[in-house]
Amino acid sequence: MSAKPDFKPQLDVEVIAYAPTEFYHCQHCEIVWGHLDFGQKLHAEQRRAGQLPPELQAEYAAISDWILDTAATYGQRVRVKIIDAVSIEGLLKSIRHRSRRFPVIVINGSERFSGFDRELLDRALEQRLGQKEVTPA
Repeated sequence: MSAKPDFKPQLDVEVIAYAPTEFYHCQHCEIVWGHLDFGQKLHAEQRRAGQLPPELQAEYAAISDWILDTAATYGQRVRVKIIDAVSIEGLLKSIRHRSRRFPVIVINGSERFSGFDRELLDRALEQRLGQKEVTPA
């Protein structure tokens, strides 16, 4: 039995942003609600009630696309964590990084980028990580 080596990414990226949120019951209750044909209706209502305004939805979609592209480009060398700005963790991170506007992207816990500028973030990652990961076809 071989030991799995500890792998630590080269960069930790935290994205503090307004994020759409849905609440779910425990797994067992979700199964029951699903069999009663109530779960889908409940979650659809949550989506309608908790939707972000259109401009925040567009921004969140752009951030999501950037995160997916970053993962495809750099693989496991980058770990991204999304933090909802209105959560307790988001509040604490906002205080720590002195942020009043969102989104805020924090690289390795110290370098802060206010607002979402894809080109600026891509350059920042490229400067820190250098060559992009080559994925086999």
